[in-house]
Amino acid sequence: MESKETNKAVIQNKPTGNKNNKFMMVIIILLLGFCGYLIWQNLELKKAIDKGEIAYTEVSSERDQVQAELEEMLKKYEDLETDNQELSAELAAEKAKIEELIKKAKGKDWSIYQLKKETETLRKIMKGYVVQIDSLNQLNNKLTDENKTVKSQLSNEQKKAQELTEKNEDLNTLVTVASHLKTLGLKSHGVKVKNDNTGKEMDRAKKVDKIRTSFTVQKNTITKPGKKWIYVRILTPDGRVLSEKTDDSNKFDFNGVRGLYSSKKEIDYKNEDMQVTIDWVKIDEFPVGEYNVEVYADGVDIGKTKFTLK
Repeated sequence: MESKETNKAVIQNKPTGNKNNKFMMVIIILLLGFCGYLIWQNLELKKAIDKGEIAYTEVSSERDQVQAELEEMLKKYEDLETDNQELSAELAAEKAKIEELIKKAKGKDWSIYQLKKETETLRKIMKGYVVQIDSLNQLNNKLTDENKTVKSQLSNEQKKAQELTEKNEDLNTLVTVASHLKTLGLKSHGVKVKNDNTGKEMDRAKKVDKIRTSFTVQKNTITKPGKKWIYVRILTPDGRVLSEKTDDSNKFDFNGVRGLYSSKKEIDYKNEDMQVTIDWVKIDEFPVGEYNVEVYADGVDIGKTKFTLK
């Protein structure tokens, strides 16, 4: 009798053991799945880190390349020499821009896109200066040679005619350069508009309603009179051009390139001194810092200035 009861107890305990085994199997499978997930997640994280390191290396390499290009360009600017004072001043201004970009490249303040864009613009401007200086040097050499020829061969009528023809061509080149408009007393500053619509000069960025650029277009009897467009480019402290739009409708050609302008005004030039005022009305808040202002007419730079907002 006792043996039957024992066997019955054993038979009753078997299902409980099976349940425990199944439960342990489920736990093991879950643990294996979780371990697999952790391994997969670790591999994905490693890939992301590797990609990040590659991207960082590429960006650093690009920045170093742009910096090297800027330093090479600065050296080329330093090698450019001219006796023309206005041209020398413009070259000095461009060198200052390059030096500032080099600082920003080292300090990693600007994005690679901005650095490349400004570098390409400066490279195009430099090409224009190289052509100008080369033309002036060739012109000076021609005039020197012609002087010698005129002095040594006054009796030769045929050579006189040839020399006069060459001289006329050179004079045409000089007339083209001399015909460019020039500005006097160029000034830009912030303006706070009063309730009566009058303006007060202001250098506090938060209180400025518009930026006013005023100057005198100098008398030039060589320039062809008539309607002319004057363009103003206002560059913020971070190098951005203030403009209403960024598409082609808000661009113009200057110094061999095409770029944005801030404001423009058509004048009726009559070969006399002419006072011009062009305003840029605020669209967004003005950032604090130094602003660069460039004035253009007939596709060439006719004046530059700076001002600061606090």
